[in-house]
Amino acid sequence: MSDLVPVVPPAVDPMPEPTELWASNRPELAALRYEAQRRIASPWAVLGAAIARALLTIPYTVRYRSNLHPEGTPLNLAIALVGRSGSGKSTAIRGAACAVVFDGEDVPAPAAARSGEGIATMLARMHTAKGEEPELVWSRPDHATWLHWDEVGQLGEQSARTGSTVLESIKSVTSGESIGGQNAKGDGVTIPGGNYRAVLTVAVQPGRAGPLLSDGAIAGGLSARFVWMLAEDPAAADAARPEAEQPPVHVPLSQWDRVRFVDALPVMDAAHEADTRAAHRGERDPISSRVLLNRAIIAIALASMAGRAVLTDEDWHLAGAVMAHSQSTLDTVHDALAAPDDSERERAQALDRRMREKMAKLRAAGEAFMDARRKLSGPQRVALNAALESGRFEKW
Repeated sequence: MSDLVPVVPPAVDPMPEPTELWASNRPELAALRYEAQRRIASPWAVLGAAIARALLTIPYTVRYRSNLHPEGTPLNLAIALVGRSGSGKSTAIRGAACAVVFDGEDVPAPAAARSGEGIATMLARMHTAKGEEPELVWSRPDHATWLHWDEVGQLGEQSARTGSTVLESIKSVTSGESIGGQNAKGDGVTIPGGNYRAVLTVAVQPGRAGPLLSDGAIAGGLSARFVWMLAEDPAAADAARPEAEQPPVHVPLSQWDRVRFVDALPVMDAAHEADTRAAHRGERDPISSRVLLNRAIIAIALASMAGRAVLTDEDWHLAGAVMAHSQSTLDTVHDALAAPDDSERERAQALDRRMREKMAKLRAAGEAFMDARRKLSGPQRVALNAALESGRFEKW
C-alpha cells in the first residue's frame, strides 16, 4: 500500500463579482443585455430564462461528469425569478427567446403542474392496449419539460394540501430521480430516473418566499436547488433603451451529436473535492450544498449558448459570477422575509396604541406604575417592555 498522502484542496475559491459576467465580450451575452435594455427588463432575469432554454435544447442523455460522480449528473435546474408582481418575469422569458436562437429548437412552453403526480404526467403517460403490456409514451421525443409557477404563493398553496408531494417532487426532478408512481389500482405513471430533462422557474415575491426558504425547506435541501435571479433590477430603470437594432445570436445544436458527458475541468474537480470535504467537517451551510453543481450546470448552459459542448475556464468563471449574483439575491430575499410585513407593523402599532391608552387611563385614575402594568394583557405588557427599552415610554 502506498504511503503517499493525497493533496487535499484547503477550500473552495471565492466567486468572482457578478459584474464580471456583463463585462465579457461574448456576443450571446451582449444579445441578452440588448434585449433586456430594449424591454426595460432585468438582464439577470433574461439570462435566467436563457439558461433554462439552453438546458432544454441539450439532449436528456447528456450528463455532467466529475471525478466524484463518474456516472454523471443530469443537467436539471431550478431558477427563482425574484421581484414583486408585475416586475417583468414573463418579459424576460420572451426576451431570452429573441436574443439567443438555437437552430432547429423546439423548446417546450412553460407550464405549471398542480401536484407532484402532475409533473410526471406532463412528461409521459401509460398507454394500455388490450392484450398488451402497458407502455410508457413520452409527451415529447426529447423527454423535456419546463415547469413554471407565476407566483410562489401558488406553489405554497399546493404544498399545503393534505398529501401533497409537489415540493418533494421538485427535489426529485432537479436531481433527475424517478418521479410519479402508481396507486393500488395501478393508475398513474412512473418516470424512470435519468430519462428526462427538466427546468423549473418560479416567480418569487421576496416577502412570500417562505415555501422555498422555511427551516424545513433549507434542512431538506429544497432551498439549495434554486438559483436566485433578480427580475426587478434598479439598474434597469436607469438604463437607456438602445437606438440601433441588434440581431439575435443563432446557435447550432450539432455540437451535441454523439455527446454523452460534459467533463469537469481540473479546477472544477478540485472545487468539488474541497466542498465535499468541507461538508464532512460540518463547515458547509445546507443551503449551499448545490452551489457548485448549479454553477457547473450554468457553465454548461453558457458553453452551449457559445456553440460548444466542451467547457472552458471562462465558462466556469462566468458561471461563478452568476452564482455570486444568486447569493446576493438570496441574501436580499432572506432580509425581506426577516422584516415585518405591513400587516405585522399595523398590528404592532395598534397594540402599542391600546397599551398607551390603557396606561394613560390607569394613571389618570391614580394607579401606581407597577399596579397599572399588572392590569395590562400579556401582549400589552410585551409592548410596554419594548417601549421602555427603546426609550419611547417612561415610568411614573
